[in-house]
Amino acid sequence: MADRTTQASTSEFEALLNAQFSSYRKGFNPGARMPGTVLRVSATQVAIDVNAKREGMMDIAEFRDADGKVTVKPGDVLDVIFVGQKDGAFVFTTISGKSAGASNSTIAEAYASGLNLEGTVQSEINGGYEVQIAGQRAFCPYSQISLFKQEGAVYVGQKFLFQVMEYDPENRNLLVSRRMLLEKEREAQREALQASIEPGQIRTGKVSRLTEFGVFVDLGGIDGLIPLKELAWQRDVKPEDLVKPGDTVQVQVRETDWERGRISLSLRGAQADPWDLVVDRYPAGSALRGKVTRIERFGAFVEITPGVEGLIPIGKLGGGRRLMSAREVVSEGQEMDLKVESVDRERRRISLAPIDERIQALKPGELTIGSEAEGIIEGIKDFGVFVRLSEKQTGLLHISETDLPKGGSPAAKLERAFPPSTKIKVVVKSIEGERLSLTLPAKWLAAQGAGEDDSASLLAQHRPTGKGLGSMGDVFANLKL
Repeated sequence: MADRTTQASTSEFEALLNAQFSSYRKGFNPGARMPGTVLRVSATQVAIDVNAKREGMMDIAEFRDADGKVTVKPGDVLDVIFVGQKDGAFVFTTISGKSAGASNSTIAEAYASGLNLEGTVQSEINGGYEVQIAGQRAFCPYSQISLFKQEGAVYVGQKFLFQVMEYDPENRNLLVSRRMLLEKEREAQREALQASIEPGQIRTGKVSRLTEFGVFVDLGGIDGLIPLKELAWQRDVKPEDLVKPGDTVQVQVRETDWERGRISLSLRGAQADPWDLVVDRYPAGSALRGKVTRIERFGAFVEITPGVEGLIPIGKLGGGRRLMSAREVVSEGQEMDLKVESVDRERRRISLAPIDERIQALKPGELTIGSEAEGIIEGIKDFGVFVRLSEKQTGLLHISETDLPKGGSPAAKLERAFPPSTKIKVVVKSIEGERLSLTLPAKWLAAQGAGEDDSASLLAQHRPTGKGLGSMGDVFANLKL
């Protein structure tokens, strides 16, 4: 029974001890303030309890008055600042500046051991800043106040940790640097970052500065660059249109080059790809409204949504008429009602075509051999005329079915006889799968043995309706782009 009681007591004691240790801090950030309870006082140091696994140590000189008498005792609670580690011990200070002796001793120890001291930037003077440290005036050059120059940065009135660069107690010259401390912290952060960062990761960072070639983002120890092309999915976006220094952003890690100290980032990579959203929303055959963004010799590009463009081939813009340039019928900034012709996911391409209300109105019904239908002339080739019979059906009126005289340019003669974008009556001559061969009503009737009078009458009826080509406005008056 006694053994069980002993075992229980031991387990409870271990659990209590582990719980107590778990609440202890393992380390501190330089400049961290906290209460410290004096444990003991020696001839050179004051040991304090700061709720850590190790005791904190302070220089006894900070607690001697003008007569050299120690002003603290065990049990006193002090407001202390962590400045670093020395010989495995946590080193703290009060930097109260109660006496010149305490100040000089603290500064001398910091200079000798490389510890950091807290100071307040008092004013901006010629060449840098005046800083008050441990009751003494110190000088921090412009080049040593930060890692790099920051426009609009305010330092006066701010408290920072500084490292003593030069110290001459006789002449009371004290030169300090904040940059040296920042560089050490940055190097430690860099090592930790290098061990954990990998391409493809999404990271949170802070915009540090904007340049003509991209945006630098501080990932916590090292800056990464977002090139201009990785800022957004849409074209021609300027950095200042999206972010400003100090903004917190989500970025994707693209590449790391530790030898040159470079990290390539992507702002758009951390966002949903609008291409995937567009192709799911607008499959082939669907209708949409877009804005012409740029015109090339082969067609016009239309923005479907920011970051995604589709192409209207030049052959789809003239209503069957051959164009020298897409600018003949469209202009940049123009909004158009369009139909998705095809989607190529692998090549990330979308082919578009203007919606023609006249084509939408074509209702040929079921087409069989001998069916007569009204269509719209869509295109001219040397071998014949393409006639649109419905939104999904196109037939070919071969040049041999037109009785045009030989000689000269076939396409030119066909275009004069059958002006593009005009209506025409045709008869289905043959059907091979989805291919429709067309003829003119007079030719069909003649082939069926119709009389001469009927043939002459029907021959006149095959001609396209409309006013011919006319002006540019006449050709496209009924084509809604």
